[in-house]
Amino acid sequence: MLTRIITSIVAIAVFIAVIICDPIIFEFALAIVALAMLYECNQVITKSNTLRIFSYISGALILMGMIAAPSYAVMLIMLAIGLFMILTVILHGKIDFKEVFGTGLMTLYVSAFMPFIVNLRLEYGIPAMLIVFLSAWGSDTGAFFAGSFLGKHKLIPRVSPKKTVEGSVGGIISAMLCCQVLLFLTTMLGGTVASLSGFSGYVKIGAIGITASVVSQLGDLVASAIKRDCGVKDYGKIFPGHGGFMDRFDSVILIAPLVYYIVSELL
Repeated sequence: MLTRIITSIVAIAVFIAVIICDPIIFEFALAIVALAMLYECNQVITKSNTLRIFSYISGALILMGMIAAPSYAVMLIMLAIGLFMILTVILHGKIDFKEVFGTGLMTLYVSAFMPFIVNLRLEYGIPAMLIVFLSAWGSDTGAFFAGSFLGKHKLIPRVSPKKTVEGSVGGIISAMLCCQVLLFLTTMLGGTVASLSGFSGYVKIGAIGITASVVSQLGDLVASAIKRDCGVKDYGKIFPGHGGFMDRFDSVILIAPLVYYIVSELL
């Protein structure tokens, strides 16, 4: 647990440093993280260099399209799907189509969902973007400690043996409180999220935290199911005690579009 805590402290310090940087640097850093996640996924899902190369090229194009030219994003996504369909034919007899589809799906998942974090920052400011991270990581942290000290009933043991119902509830409560603390701080400092002031504002942002926590836990379970099917414990080892980039961002990317569209309706 000590290793996990130390890694978290260092990672949070780096995260804060990246956030306060120029938006272009932040966008570049997030793109690097997304490509690192694709690398980790591809190392787990496929041994085909052809699939990996197409995954990186498609992922990079979609990332650039979603951030720099949103009007072309749908076209790039359709192009990527078409490329993986063609690969299914070209690689037939050499690679199972399920491996091609798995690589293609994860490529689309990571590269199309991550840019919503950038778009949240650009359109609604840093506090709005932080809702994603606080909901996901607050949920993870709350679930970890609640599960460690109170966990008795297994959640879905065949997918993730250590996750418990008590941990899940603790994660939901933690995410809700983290979002409400964010609103409290932004109310004092100003920003777009501060428009959700008053009792109704705390109710709304608390509801966002609860919803995002439930979905983020689903993202974590999806990533765990993939790891189990592929026979690995973690996607990577860059974060001691935590795994790789995918292990840290699996819950973040699934809720990024959800939070973006909810925030766009409320702010």
